[in-house]
Amino acid sequence: MRRLMAGVAVAAVAVLGVSTPGRAQDAVLQQDILFQQTLHEPANLEVAFAFARLATANGDYEAAIGALERVQFFQPGLARVKYELGALYFRLRAYEMARRYFREALGCADLDPQTRDRIETALPDAEKQLQQSRLSGFVQGGVRYQTNATYAPNGGVASLGGLDLALLPSATKKPDGNLFGLAGISHDYDLDNGRGDTLETRFVGYGTDQFRFHDLNVGLAEMTFGPRFALAPQLLPGATIKPYLIGGNTWVGGANYLSLGGAGITATFPVVQRLALTPGFEWNRVDVNTGSPLQVSTFNSGDWFSTSLAAVAQVNEQVTLRAQGLYRRGTAATTFFAFNQWAADASVTYAFASPLGVSLNWSVSPFVRVISTAFDAPNPAIDPLTTRRDTEWITGVIFDTPVSKTFGVSTTIQYDRTNSTLPNYRLDNLSVMTGPTVRF
Repeated sequence: MRRLMAGVAVAAVAVLGVSTPGRAQDAVLQQDILFQQTLHEPANLEVAFAFARLATANGDYEAAIGALERVQFFQPGLARVKYELGALYFRLRAYEMARRYFREALGCADLDPQTRDRIETALPDAEKQLQQSRLSGFVQGGVRYQTNATYAPNGGVASLGGLDLALLPSATKKPDGNLFGLAGISHDYDLDNGRGDTLETRFVGYGTDQFRFHDLNVGLAEMTFGPRFALAPQLLPGATIKPYLIGGNTWVGGANYLSLGGAGITATFPVVQRLALTPGFEWNRVDVNTGSPLQVSTFNSGDWFSTSLAAVAQVNEQVTLRAQGLYRRGTAATTFFAFNQWAADASVTYAFASPLGVSLNWSVSPFVRVISTAFDAPNPAIDPLTTRRDTEWITGVIFDTPVSKTFGVSTTIQYDRTNSTLPNYRLDNLSVMTGPTVRF
C-alpha cells in the first residue's frame, strides 16, 4: 500500500507541476487586467472575448459567462457570443441554459458556417443530457497486428521442474494479425430528485478472430451497474459516490476461460480547479477454468481485492493529464497462485484542431503503464526454488481522428515488455490496431 500511495503522490505532483505557481499567478494577473478593461469597455467585443478565453483557460467559467453576458446587454443578437455562452454553460452542466443559447445562436443573422457546424455538433449533446434516460457509446472494428501473438518467451526457453528446456518450434514466438470488434455502452437514468443522482450501467465487449492461431481467439464481456449519488451538492459540488455490482466473462479459443462477479465502490472528489481525485475499492470472486484445453492462465480461482486512486487534471483547453495507482491482492487455494500486484499508469491527451476543418478536435494520447506482480511461493511444477516475480512495462500512443460527430478512426500503437524471475514469462510484443469508430 505504501508503494501504491507513493506512486500516486508522484503522479499528482507531476500533474500539478505542469502549471507552476509563477505561471498561475501571471494568468490570474492577466485575467484581472482584462477584467478591468471589460468594465471600462463593456461593448468592446475583442476585449470581452480575450477575457473569456483567459478565464476559461483558468477554469473560471462563471467569470467568462459574466463578461459575455455584459456584451449581450450592449450588443444583443451576436451569434458568436451566444455560442460561447452555450459552450460555457455546457461545461458547467447547466444544459438547459446551454440548449437555450445554442438555439438562439442558430437564429442569428450573422451566424457563420463554422459556428453553425459547432452548434449542430454540441446541441444534440445538450439535449441528450436533459433526457431522463440517456444512452451513449461507441463501436469500433478493425485490424490488429502483433509481433508476438502467441505470447511466447523471448529466449525460446521455459523452466519445467527447475530445468530450463528449449521450446518446440511450434511453441516459439510468432507474429499474427486479427480482426477485432470493440464496444463500450453507457446508460444513465436520472432519478429526478433534484440532486443529480443517477443509475449508471456500463458495458464493454471485445472479440478477436485470428488469421492464423484460431486457438487464441479472445472474447470478453463485462458490465457494472449501480447508483451514483451526490455527496453534498451545496457544500461539495461535483463530489459523488457510487456503489456498484460487477460481472464478466472471458473466452479463449471458444472455451470459457475466466468468469468474475463482485461489487465495488468509487467516489469522485473535485480538489481544486481542474483537478479531481477518484478513489475506489473492488472485490471479485474469480473462477478460472483449469480444465480448458488451452490453459493460458498463470492465475487460479480465488478472491481478488483491489484498491485504487486516480487523478484527472484539465491543464487547459487542449491538455488533459490522467494518472492512476492500484494495489490488488489475489487469493487462491494454493500459495503459488496467490499474489500481490501493484500497477501505475499515466497518460496525457493533447487535442488540436482537425486539419479536415470539422468542428471536433483530433487528439493524440501517449501513455505508460507498469504492473508488478509478486506470487507468494514457488510453483514446484515450474521451479521449486524460484518464486515468480513479474514486471510488465507498457507504453504506447492513441490517435483519435473524428471525421464527424458519429464517425472517425482510432489507432493504437503499443509495446509490451515483461521481465520475470522465470524464463517462461520473459516476453515482449509490439501491436498496432486501427479501424473505424462509430459513436452514438
